[in-house]
Amino acid sequence: MSKRMIALLWATTLAAWADVAYMLFALNIGALAEPLHPLRLVYYTLVVAAPALTFFPVARLIGLRTFGWEATGCWAGLVLMLTFVSPDVAGLPGYLAFTALLFGVVASICLPVGYAIGFKLLTLRVHRRDTGRARREAYLAALFVVLSAAMNMGGFLNALNALLLALILALIESFALARKPGEQAL
Repeated sequence: MSKRMIALLWATTLAAWADVAYMLFALNIGALAEPLHPLRLVYYTLVVAAPALTFFPVARLIGLRTFGWEATGCWAGLVLMLTFVSPDVAGLPGYLAFTALLFGVVASICLPVGYAIGFKLLTLRVHRRDTGRARREAYLAALFVVLSAAMNMGGFLNALNALLLALILALIESFALARKPGEQAL
């Protein structure tokens, strides 16, 4: 891709996210009662287009085919849920859906960051382009965020519990990194 096309893609992506934010905060799109109102239809399209424009190029760059679909689905679902679902009405199914979508959103942020850090810091070529490692680390970071949020909602999140959770997840990651590339787990 040429630099001009990349600049156009990023400009379009930023415009789509800005439109989503404008419709959400300035127009209060969630207050419209009619589900097929033209503004809501535009909002639905933008909520799907903005993450798609963001994460499909990243997925292509990293080499993960399903990452674009995962990230787009999670971001669109979370934004739509925060826009249209009232927290007091949702109950346990809404809480579980929110937790799953939050997990996916945090993982979609952490995966490209973890891949880029690993690409810069790791020395062996096998480890540099290891998308499985980056995905695992992203899922562990997302698990930390979601479990911390759940502990906070339960009223027992403190520095010691957060530190213990981080140590447990770091231990899991260190065991996973200790395996040789291509070695199967028992």
